Amino acid sequence: MAAKRPFSWGSFVTGAIAMIVLALIAGTVVVIGGLYPVAASKPDSAAFRWLAEQSRDRAIERSAAGLTAPKFSAADTREGAGHFKGMCQGCHGGPGVEPQEFASGMNPRPPDLAKAAGDLSVPQVFWIAKHGIKMTGMPAFGKTDEDEELWKVAAFVKALPRFSAAEYAAIPDGHEDEHEHAHMAGDKHAHSN
Repeated sequence: MAAKRPFSWGSFVTGAIAMIVLALIAGTVVVIGGLYPVAASKPDSAAFRWLAEQSRDRAIERSAAGLTAPKFSAADTREGAGHFKGMCQGCHGGPGVEPQEFASGMNPRPPDLAKAAGDLSVPQVFWIAKHGIKMTGMPAFGKTDEDEELWKVAAFVKALPRFSAAEYAAIPDGHEDEHEHAHMAGDKHAHSN
């Protein structure tokens, strides 16, 4: 019977380093060789999807940890619904409204926020709306919209499951009004010159 070799930390560390080097070489070959399928029409592997979702969820939790949501009135939530219609509905849909057709070709597909936002806090929804999420098609609305508006959108997203299709349909698109005012102001400026 062969003698059992004693455990050696040196051998363990050498083996661990060798595994890391091999993983880096394999990863480099995949990246430089263009071997990872980046087409949105190809589903991601379960392992990649899990890793991306875990990374996203932990990053959102950490990033939104210091934020405190303001107090919201029912009017604020309705105003947030109007902004949601103009900013979010095309990709995420809304009560009684399906996402636009292009959203079905996105990878990952934009979630139904009435279901997906259940595990998120209002500050987390605000942070996502303000900063966006890389490689998902979720834009950073903080570049174009004020924090006050984004907080109201976040309040509405958390209230989404309580809105009926009829209630939602009765709310005007808040962004249409803003764009109309901007267009009219531009016309007045053009006519005054």
